[in-house]
Amino acid sequence: MFQVNSKRKRATRMQKRSARPSRKVVLLSVFAATLLAGSAATLYVAHGQQVASASFDPAARSRDILAHLNTVIQFYRASMQPIQKAGEPNDIVYRDQAVALSSQVAGYAFQSAKAEATLMAGYQAHQGTAPGAAPSDAGTEQQRMQATEANVEKQISDLQAREAALDKQIDSANAKTLPGLQAQRKQAQGALDLATAMKDALQKIVGITDTQNSSGMAADIDRLQSSVPELQSKNKTAAPQITTLDAAKSSGVTSQGAVLFELFETRRALDNLVQENANLKKQALDLRTPVSNILRTLIKQGQLFSQQAEDPDDPSASTPAPPATPPASGQPNITSITTQFKVLAAAAVPLSQEIIVLEQSSANLSAWRSSVDEEYFSILHTLLLRILVIAIALGLILGGGEIWSRATNKYIRDIRRRRQFLIVRRVVVGFLSVIVILFGFVTQFNSLATFAGFITAGIAVGLQTILLSVAAYFFIIGRYGVKVGDRITISSVTGDVIDVGLVRFYMMELAGSGTELNPTGRVAVFSNAVLFQAGTPLYKQIPGTEYAWHELIVKFTDAANYKLVCESMMKELHAVYDGYRSSIELQHQVVENWMQTSIASPAIESRLQFNGGTFQLWARFPVLIRHASETDEKLTRALIELIATNPEIKSSVASTPLIQASIRG
Repeated sequence: MFQVNSKRKRATRMQKRSARPSRKVVLLSVFAATLLAGSAATLYVAHGQQVASASFDPAARSRDILAHLNTVIQFYRASMQPIQKAGEPNDIVYRDQAVALSSQVAGYAFQSAKAEATLMAGYQAHQGTAPGAAPSDAGTEQQRMQATEANVEKQISDLQAREAALDKQIDSANAKTLPGLQAQRKQAQGALDLATAMKDALQKIVGITDTQNSSGMAADIDRLQSSVPELQSKNKTAAPQITTLDAAKSSGVTSQGAVLFELFETRRALDNLVQENANLKKQALDLRTPVSNILRTLIKQGQLFSQQAEDPDDPSASTPAPPATPPASGQPNITSITTQFKVLAAAAVPLSQEIIVLEQSSANLSAWRSSVDEEYFSILHTLLLRILVIAIALGLILGGGEIWSRATNKYIRDIRRRRQFLIVRRVVVGFLSVIVILFGFVTQFNSLATFAGFITAGIAVGLQTILLSVAAYFFIIGRYGVKVGDRITISSVTGDVIDVGLVRFYMMELAGSGTELNPTGRVAVFSNAVLFQAGTPLYKQIPGTEYAWHELIVKFTDAANYKLVCESMMKELHAVYDGYRSSIELQHQVVENWMQTSIASPAIESRLQFNGGTFQLWARFPVLIRHASETDEKLTRALIELIATNPEIKSSVASTPLIQASIRG
């Protein structure tokens, strides 16, 4: 009968155990969840109960946690900064996700740190020192100050009530009791003023004490969190505008180079973020390792207590059943283990969440880095292609200019025309080269046009003379312009042109008397702008006419046989002119062909005229400029010989014949 009842009781007990979940299952479920979250903590004391017996350094742990928070803040601020200025629209998504993940990382880090600060405070209180507090005598002094302040406040309240009662008595007192009541009220008022002054002084002292006592790990965490107020704000920062790659690819070399440099800087910034993300994950893993060991110890103790509770008759249980009475201090039971587990999990779970978010952040940053790499190489390819096109275009232009130069030197014999063609070649090659470089390097032509307008206006005002000289250059090299070798007269200076530049020309100065001009050894320099000055005329020979006009003047006596003298002298003049007539006529023919018009041919002209009361012969004849002195010398010798050999002519000539230039230069 006893065996039957025992079996029934055992069956009933088994049914109840099967109907409710065992404590072992609950603890294993919690432990599994904690391990999946990757909980981490260190060797702490939860609510005054020591979890493990291993050694523990609170100062080192506090430094590690604060260093981790500083790194988290740096990572968050680096993620908040706009590190990409050019890219694709999906880069904005990567940036927003990076900011959101870094914000979550910072939130979990501060949540875990605050929980650990609470545990640290419990440990320090268990050791007999409040976290960050002054020694015990300083704490006693603060308590004494607070108690004194409370007493003073109570005294102030009593004195105010005493004053109110005395005021009522004074209102209804007679003349005999009134002086005594007024004296009492005066004493109460003085005591109230003293108590008020004491209260003000105590409040200042207590305030300073509270400020000094605001230290320790919890206070440091609060100060770090207050340095990042945007973590508490719900306002999201707007993503910065970025330049699209399509706009960059269609821009010039300078803009593409700037975009390429920006993408290079973005790659470096992303590499730094990836490295900081890895460092944060390593720190979090280091902080997680000790608590994992503690939680495993707690789970093992919980399993032992669960086995004893499920089957107290099981002989395999090595630990005796827990006593029915509450355990002594320091002896663990299922309740204390559960309490310790909850407190440690409050600090461990945020760290585990931080690690998971850091893994997501690492994947997001890696994807962002891959996207930036593709953009970087795409812009680099476009930039190199544009530079290659510019180089090919410049090569074609320079090659065409070289062909132009060789063809000009080979097929154009006229030096003047060859020089003009070479100058035109220089202008065309320079213009095309500037156009190619302009379209290759410049993007914003609207801004360029505005900038060019201001530059042109400034140049027109500041470089007016130079611009006039450049404009005059194209007139000087024109059809009736000046070329090297021409003899010109400008500003009373006669000389042979030796060089014509873009803004000025040079000529060798000539000077002399009569018909002969010789180099003075000086070079006269004139600005091309002198061509537009009305008061400074420029004289030059018609192109192709290398001759000038000279005059012969012979004065007669009153009884002279002028007919004989004129015929004889003109015969000598024609004899000298016939020596170079062909050269003069050839030059005249060339000028007619060049100007495509009929011009009177140069020839000897003579007049018999009165001048100053005397009768004289005047004759004008052309001479080659380069041989004018030789021509005048030949004519002079011929006339001297004629006069010396013919007495009649000698008697008819009143003075020595005069040979001079009709036009100087």
